[in-house]
Amino acid sequence: MKNIDDICFIVQARLSSERVPRKMIKPFAGSSLVDIICKKINNSSIIPKSNFYFSAYEEEIKSIVLSNNLQLFERSKKSAFSEGPMQEVMEYHDKLNYKYSVVISGCCPLLKIETIDKFIKAYK
Repeated sequence: MKNIDDICFIVQARLSSERVPRKMIKPFAGSSLVDIICKKINNSSIIPKSNFYFSAYEEEIKSIVLSNNLQLFERSKKSAFSEGPMQEVMEYHDKLNYKYSVVISGCCPLLKIETIDKFIKAYK
């Protein structure tokens, strides 16, 4: 069984999506995708806030994350605009001191926090 303190939880977001530019901060149901996932993380009964990072480059995203009292991983411009390789996109992989990482998609507003928490219990 994995120790929860060995697991890093990350949401990556950027505004440079080609299909739907700026989708992470576009108004959605009176909110935005970034706001929605931040609220879910804050409502998790499993994810320790000290192990959670929101990886972002753009100030608009960082502002929303900080207003939700969550930690930021300062993503580089190169990472935010990259399409690969994965080491470039997920640049935190060798900078955060955890054995394991769980990437949570911020692009799925219908994903329930209960589903995330159940996954984490099973993953542990």
